[in-house]
Amino acid sequence: MIIIGITGSIGMGKSTIANMLKQFKIPVFDSDKEVRDILQNNNAVKKQIYDLWPDVILTKTNEKEIDKNLLSQKIFGNIKYRKTLESIIHPKVKERRNIFIKSVEKSPIVALDVPLLYETGTDKVCDDIFLVYTNEETQKKRVLARSRMTQKKLDLIKKAQWNDQKKRDKNPYLVTTSYGKFVSFVIITSYLITILFKKKILKL
Repeated sequence: MIIIGITGSIGMGKSTIANMLKQFKIPVFDSDKEVRDILQNNNAVKKQIYDLWPDVILTKTNEKEIDKNLLSQKIFGNIKYRKTLESIIHPKVKERRNIFIKSVEKSPIVALDVPLLYETGTDKVCDDIFLVYTNEETQKKRVLARSRMTQKKLDLIKKAQWNDQKKRDKNPYLVTTSYGKFVSFVIITSYLITILFKKKILKL
């Protein structure tokens, strides 16, 4: 099995690339989706968060629900809080990732869509990595179009992540999303062919 990591800063187009890989019938683990599910449905995690930050919890019909917007404001404004939340969430995501990999172990290629791939050390389980990027103007336009997103929040999120150059220094495959989906699709197709030849799965 070949494990491809997909990473990049917020608004770079990771989900677009992940969906393209799915067109090749490549199973994709979506870490952001798993985080959302954990925050919504894992009662043990919700209790930990409630004990730490009761002000981010809403009560609806006798059930506690995390206000993700309030939580993000709190953690991105305080590095200690962010590290605390990561220590709660990341092990749960890792457990789910391992279950996912085992469930698709017969697939020749799988992909892990992880925004904090390098920051969490997930790159160590990957054979190859796609670093998705675009220019700063396009990134800003995409992100600020999202609900409840502000320039201040964008800056805080970017500050919490490795910068683009630090990621490039790890020599990943570079995938631009600046020129439309067709160009991005051609790039990842050529990379997949290269990877398959490198692993001697394809031969001339």
